[in-house]
Amino acid sequence: PFWLKPSWLKANLAVCPGGVCREGLLRYSWPRAMNQRGSRDNLGRGRIQPKGVKGVKDLANKLAEDFKESDLEGASIIVDRLEQLKDLAVNGQVKQMRQLKDVMKNWSEILNSAPDDTDEFATGDMALCSSWYAPKVEVKLKDLFEEFRDIEKAFAKINPAKFQDLGRRMNKAMERIAPIVHGMKNLPDEVSDIADRADEREETLKDTDTKAMKKLLEGQGMTISLSSLEDCKRGLLDLVEPTQRNLEKVQTFVSEAHDKFKQAFEVPCPCCCMTSYVYDQPSRCLTELLENADRALDVDLQPFFELLRGLKDDYSDLDLNRVSKPTNRFAALATERVDRLDKIVAGARPSRISPCCFRPLSVTSPERSDPASLKLQA
Repeated sequence: PFWLKPSWLKANLAVCPGGVCREGLLRYSWPRAMNQRGSRDNLGRGRIQPKGVKGVKDLANKLAEDFKESDLEGASIIVDRLEQLKDLAVNGQVKQMRQLKDVMKNWSEILNSAPDDTDEFATGDMALCSSWYAPKVEVKLKDLFEEFRDIEKAFAKINPAKFQDLGRRMNKAMERIAPIVHGMKNLPDEVSDIADRADEREETLKDTDTKAMKKLLEGQGMTISLSSLEDCKRGLLDLVEPTQRNLEKVQTFVSEAHDKFKQAFEVPCPCCCMTSYVYDQPSRCLTELLENADRALDVDLQPFFELLRGLKDDYSDLDLNRVSKPTNRFAALATERVDRLDKIVAGARPSRISPCCFRPLSVTSPERSDPASLKLQA
């Protein structure tokens, strides 16, 4: 370096007329000049890096570029979808299934006891034709009861508890994955906020804590959690597909139940014109069947269908490398940025080390200096 050459040292380490060694000028001017220009590191591939607020803004922009380059947005979308499915599975749709179970139980009791109440089928104006009308209704109700038994068996095979267990296992895995992915996604904005605050009050830059950022980028437990999430997929289709078929059967019956029950009480020819009177003055059996049909329609099965479709389409064949690879890539890039931010923050804090580059050979008053020694120093 030029400052170590003998000729330069001889010219610059002489005593000034005021008695102050020129080395004093060197002590302060050289570091200050370097601070204004910046410093070099691996992140900039040899180029001089900006410091202070400008340096933090530069890092925020680079982190935003890293976010796009690593496709962390795609990983974040997958994690959000898994979070939705996990919440639906933890819920298990237990409340909806319990409501529907009560309706199924009532239908079973009404249809099973219908043959014992045939004398009540005909009411009002149809009472005079009861002996002719009631047997025809009884036959149709028996056929309907046989159809209902198949629906009842399909409903019994739906087990919400298994989905709750799946949801709990997914939740345990997502407790580690979701915060890491979402934290990495928010990192560019977090650094940008640091720059904005420092732009208003530069002294806030020295209070920046980068430890949490570094810990986030380490991704501790990510690999194990992804492995646990992969284990949750085992036997998933064996659970989802039969449940989906059975639930569709139940929903179809529920959506058609109102019309099916009314059709069972239609008046056959040649007195079909009396059907409207039957509906205006319904029997107790028809009234109870229709009331329970309305209750069944109030049960919202769409969240359960959404869970089943999501588990089948979005999770069962999901390649979890679509989560791990972007996060690992972003972590590798962002770690360098955070290290650089750490240096900027350290530079903004008061240094405990003297900025001296050289120690003065002597600081001696000219009046007390020996001419021979001054000649020697010169």
